[in-house]
Amino acid sequence: MATSAQVRDEILAGKWDETLGALYGGGAAELRRQRARYAAALEQFELYFGPGRQVRLYSAPGRTELGGNHTDHQHGYGLAAAVTLDLIAVASPSDDGFIRVKSRGFNKLDVIDLSEPEPQQGESTHSASLIRGIAEGFRALGKETGGFDAYTASDVLRGSGLSSSAAFEMGMAVVLNGEYGCGLSGPEMAKICQYAENTYFGKPCGLLDQLTSAVGGVIFANFADPCAPEIEKIHAAGLLPEGVTLCVTDTQASHSELTGEFAAIRREMEAVAACLGQNVLGQVLETAFWQALPRLRTQCGDRAVLRAIHYYQENARALAQKNALQRGDFAEFLHLIRANGHSSFEYCQNVYCASDPRHQGLSIALALSQSILEAGGGAWRMQGGGFAGTIQAFVPAPLLEAYCAAIEGVFGPGSCYRLKLREQGAVQIGSEM
Repeated sequence: MATSAQVRDEILAGKWDETLGALYGGGAAELRRQRARYAAALEQFELYFGPGRQVRLYSAPGRTELGGNHTDHQHGYGLAAAVTLDLIAVASPSDDGFIRVKSRGFNKLDVIDLSEPEPQQGESTHSASLIRGIAEGFRALGKETGGFDAYTASDVLRGSGLSSSAAFEMGMAVVLNGEYGCGLSGPEMAKICQYAENTYFGKPCGLLDQLTSAVGGVIFANFADPCAPEIEKIHAAGLLPEGVTLCVTDTQASHSELTGEFAAIRREMEAVAACLGQNVLGQVLETAFWQALPRLRTQCGDRAVLRAIHYYQENARALAQKNALQRGDFAEFLHLIRANGHSSFEYCQNVYCASDPRHQGLSIALALSQSILEAGGGAWRMQGGGFAGTIQAFVPAPLLEAYCAAIEGVFGPGSCYRLKLREQGAVQIGSEM
C-alpha cells in the first residue's frame, strides 16, 4: 500500500493511465479528466481523515437498464449494462470499530458504530443505513470485518435511474471486501447490498441493479430463484454497432423521494399474484392470469391488473432482447426497446406520478425523442424505477448532434449524456488490475 500523496503523484504522472483507460476508455481528454478526478478525491480524503494514511482505491459503476422494467422483483428476467459513470472511493482501514464515510456533494459525515448492528431509529432512507446494513450482511456470512475511513466521489447522477444507490452500496461492499480480505464474489456482495436496501434503508428493490454494478458488462439474469439467480454475462465490447450512441437524458427531476410510488408497483403486482395463490407473478402462469381477469379487476383494481400485464409482456421482451443481442440482430433489439418503453407508459404507468400531472418531464423527453428518432431508426424508452429521472435513447450518428441539441434546449446544458458501456464491475483498482 502507498500513502494518499504517493498514489496521487503516481496518478498525475500518468502511471495509472492503463488502468484508468481500461475503466473509462483511453481517450486523452477522458484520461485527463479521470486523473484530475482521482487526484481531487485523494486530496479530499487527506482533508477529512489526515495525510500520511495508506489507502486503496475502489470503483463501482452505475448501470443502465436495457430490458425488464420492474420484472426482477417478481422473479422474472432482467437485462442491464454497467456504464463508465461510477462511484470511486479512497479508503483506509481503522481499528476503532467505526466506519466513517464522507461523500462529495453531501454536507455530512456518515459515522457508523459497528457495535450497533441493528437498524437505528431515524436512520432509514439515509446512506448510513446502507453502510450499517452492508456491514451486518458481511457479519451474517461469518466474515471478519472492521472499521474504515473513506471519501467517495460519484459521477452517477443521483435520482436519475442510473442507480446511484447501487453504485454507492457496491462501493461500500467492495471496500469492506478489499480492506478485510473477505473473498466474496460480486453476486454475493450484490445480495448483501439488496438486503441492506430492503431491510435497513427501507426500499423494496430487486437485485438487478446491484448485480450489474457488481459484475459489469451486460447482465441477463433469471430471478426465478431470487436466492440463487442465474446470471449470464454478455461482454460489452462491440455490443453497440458502429454509428449508434447510447444517450441518457436527465430530466432534472430526482426520483429519490418517490420510494412510495416504486413500492406501489411491487405491492400491486403481488396483490394480483396473491389472488391467484402465489407470492409473485413469476410463480403464476400467464394463462391463469388471463382466465381470472374479471375477478382480478374487482379484487385488485385495474391499475394492478395493467401492471401485471406489463410484467408478463416485459418479461418476454427481456428474453427476446437478450437473444437478439447474442445473434447480432440490433434492429430487432431496438424494436423491442421501443415496445418496452410504450409498455412502461401504458401498462406499468411509471412515467409520471398521477398525483402530480403538471410535472411530466419523462413524458416530454420521450415525446421529443420520438419526434426526432422515429424516422431515423433510433429507439427511446424510460429506464429505471420511473416517475422521474432519466430516459434512454439509441441515436444513429446522423441524428446525434441534432438530438442532443434539442434535448438540451428543453432540459438544459449537459442534460444529455453520451454513455459508454463498461466491462468491469465493482473493483479494487491499482496500477495493475
